[in-house]
Amino acid sequence: MVVLIVAEDVTRCYGTGRGVESVSLSVQAGQCLGVLGANGSGKTTLTRLVAGLDEPQRGRLSVLDAPSYPRPAHLRKRCGVSLDASAHWQRLSGRQNLYFFARQYGLAEPVLSRCTDDLLTEADLLAQADDPVGTYSFGMRRKLSIIEALVHNPDVLILDEPSAGIDAAFLERLTQCIHRRSERGQTTWVADNDPDWLARTATHAVLLEDGRVEARGSVSELTASIGARNRVEITLEQTDWDQRPDLPGIHKFHCKDNHIDIVLDDDPLLPAQILQWIVARQGRVRAMEIHAVTLREALAQRANRQEART
Repeated sequence: MVVLIVAEDVTRCYGTGRGVESVSLSVQAGQCLGVLGANGSGKTTLTRLVAGLDEPQRGRLSVLDAPSYPRPAHLRKRCGVSLDASAHWQRLSGRQNLYFFARQYGLAEPVLSRCTDDLLTEADLLAQADDPVGTYSFGMRRKLSIIEALVHNPDVLILDEPSAGIDAAFLERLTQCIHRRSERGQTTWVADNDPDWLARTATHAVLLEDGRVEARGSVSELTASIGARNRVEITLEQTDWDQRPDLPGIHKFHCKDNHIDIVLDDDPLLPAQILQWIVARQGRVRAMEIHAVTLREALAQRANRQEART
């Protein structure tokens, strides 16, 4: 598998003490990497490094098999970048801004006009395409910035906080766009604060904490690695059940009347083991429902555990 982004022991720190330190990761062709973390965790710093806007102070960072900084012009044209702060010519229209980016990336007529109109339509900006960007709302500017990064169908797409201020309809279209990119073998890097959206969009994810990679893997692997706990509800036929299984991975087992409520580790085998344990002791199960924890809930559980320890 071709690896398009490689970071080895990358460090970039600022006088405030924030930044990233000793970050190592890789992103393969066809993957969408979601970068999660609290404000100040280093998401934007790392994204700017990958985008080639800043230089690592230590370590090695390569994109498209070349150093990320300074990025050669021919490789810049293979990347699309949309940062959290949009930059546009306020007096020019949305169409003119998008046209400029398309020309810079080498697009020419008739592909250019067809591509810009399609993207403006996808972003629900076609009706305002000829209005000055200075009249656009925050969300409209964010969508314009994202389609500017997409206009040339880049091999590597880099997005910082794309969900901020964006309407749900466009966000869903962006998810589908990223899925199609993955199917074509293109790579996407997304740093964002919305774990629910990233869970639907990304193939892999990393969790940053204080500038370091705290956890990584596929979205399901990341959820499991940060100590996610699921909830299982069991309804019995009898109302006098008072036994508790002595199985590893169970954190709460509460029984009242014929209803059992269980909090347990995110282990796909554990619910079946609990069911077998109950049946082996003459328990008659009427219903069983598993509530799998979401990535957002897993992160919240982790934050609560950390807060309880301090």
